[in-house]
Amino acid sequence: MNLSEVACCPDDGGALVDLRCSSCGREFPVVDGVVALLPLRLAHMAAATVPSSGSSDTHVQWVEDEMEWWNPWWDRQPTFAHSPVSGLRGRSRERNLFSRVRRRLPPSPVVIELGAGDSRTAAGLLGPARYVATDVSSAALRAGRALLPPDALSVQCDAVAWPFRAASADLVLILGVLHHLSDWRAALDRACRTVRPGGFLLLHEAVTKPRVLSRWRSRGVDDDWVSPHEGDVPRSELFAFLSARGVVERVRGEESPLRFALVRYLVHRFDWYARLERSRAMTIAFNCVDQAFGRTLGRLSPSLGFNEVTVVWRAR
Repeated sequence: MNLSEVACCPDDGGALVDLRCSSCGREFPVVDGVVALLPLRLAHMAAATVPSSGSSDTHVQWVEDEMEWWNPWWDRQPTFAHSPVSGLRGRSRERNLFSRVRRRLPPSPVVIELGAGDSRTAAGLLGPARYVATDVSSAALRAGRALLPPDALSVQCDAVAWPFRAASADLVLILGVLHHLSDWRAALDRACRTVRPGGFLLLHEAVTKPRVLSRWRSRGVDDDWVSPHEGDVPRSELFAFLSARGVVERVRGEESPLRFALVRYLVHRFDWYARLERSRAMTIAFNCVDQAFGRTLGRLSPSLGFNEVTVVWRAR
């Protein structure tokens, strides 16, 4: 697939011809197999070591702060494809997202992922597709090249000003990204517009809910785990936003406080991450406990409910 079929200039929306904007004339370089399709205000992010621009632009500062945290994280994380039968991410996304749309897509669908990271979910679950991985982190995209087939495209770009054409994709993926963005509404709006009529958007997102025992805790238990800007994505607003632009076909909640505690104080403490990724039995046990807790005590108190949702959305 040629990138010009789906993408455009991030500054003026001009058509791309051999990675040059036909309108403004900008050329977009390819570095280590990654196309740097960045707007001018973020062009410095294409460098291997991202310098601080000293910009007064709030969005630029936000992205720089996030990358200062994320780029070292990608460099030290092992690169692997998610399994559809084990692992808390892989099994959930297969059952609640990919299996719901796979047979409803055309052969060799055009699939674009917003905030793909190293594409471990797409590599393990997607199957044959004309796939475009996008992220603002070049380190993540370079790591993902080891998992993806040679014909996949990797594009470094800005999620908030996503440079993709309307109705150009059969499927758009957004997996755990919106709460890291300076403007999740703008990013989600562009992503929805990118989906062709009858196509799908698969979303897995952390949503805002009351903190457990917030009256007695001034900070979250996971504050030392998360990136600098953990945004606010209210569940009700998210669904209203999606419903106004298409059809929300399926919603599933997950990650109750009990599952978080098991991961934080058991899996993390004994470094069982690799074991959990490989073990179908352990994954099912964690998921069953999670669903039981969230659907019982979680219905009695919002703070004990699910912190994440998976959503299948269809464009009209």
